[in-house]
Amino acid sequence: MSDSSPLARPETKDSVRGDAWPVVPLAVALLLLHTLGDRTWAYVTAAVVGGIGLPASAIALVECVGAVRRGVAWTSAAWVVAVLTVASCAVVHRLVVA
Repeated sequence: MSDSSPLARPETKDSVRGDAWPVVPLAVALLLLHTLGDRTWAYVTAAVVGGIGLPASAIALVECVGAVRRGVAWTSAAWVVAVLTVASCAVVHRLVVA
């Protein structure tokens, strides 16, 4: 298959905004901790969901750094890094405080 075929995929990404998906499980964990954090089942569920979101967030942060090195717009990458960092820190803080 040649590179000029319509089915060939480019190796580099044009945007890093898709790397922000780990904010979804982090937001679910924060919502559970905020609304029902005094109940054991909600705390455990939030810890599991947050435990899925935190490594995914770390992987997305590494991908953002790689995207900046490849020349993707650094403002988009900075926005994704800021959102994921704030969400990750908020989940960890709520888990420790609760």
